[in-house]
Amino acid sequence: MRLQAAIDRVTVDRAAEIIDQTHGCADIIEVGTSLIKDYGLAGSVKVLKEKYPEQCILADIKTCDEGEYEFRKTYEAGGDIPTIMGFSSVSTLKACQKVAEEFQKEYMIDLLEVSDDKLEILKKEFPEAIFCVHLPSDDQGVGLEELVKHMCMKLTGVEKIAVAGGVKLENIDLMKRYGIDTVIVGGAISKAADIREAAEAFAQEIRRQK
Repeated sequence: MRLQAAIDRVTVDRAAEIIDQTHGCADIIEVGTSLIKDYGLAGSVKVLKEKYPEQCILADIKTCDEGEYEFRKTYEAGGDIPTIMGFSSVSTLKACQKVAEEFQKEYMIDLLEVSDDKLEILKKEFPEAIFCVHLPSDDQGVGLEELVKHMCMKLTGVEKIAVAGGVKLENIDLMKRYGIDTVIVGGAISKAADIREAAEAFAQEIRRQK
């Protein structure tokens, strides 16, 4: 199981400070959507990748159109894992898949508001993708356990599943039970009084053997 630390709604300098404090704990650093909107790919993803070249960086660009262009620009900026919304057209998804194959990189499909019929298409056409079960941030973590249980039944056969949305330390056992590949943690790390301590606690819990 991988730990992804999501960083959003801060300055790039503050993002760098958070990366310093999560070093050795977070397998993936997520440069959040608002951070990218505020500073652009060049001012956020590119800057942070150049500063931390060994760090795997997910760029939460939330592509829903112009797939080839946006994915290419993200990879060229140093992003390792761009995101695309699962409700996007299949042609847009395939364009993203093609660019990911070209760069030999991962990509994530965000399942926010994806219908059951569309989910079956995604499973069939994009088996190599990371599928992100996403509880909206506006829900403030309410209903996460029920969503994970429900979605994991529908995602049978999917190799890589990520979970985002109000994840807390006490949720890690649930993630282990359902074989989640990537746990995405936002405020529980980035807004903690002691970021290093919080990151270490998540990393230890994820790596703890039952």
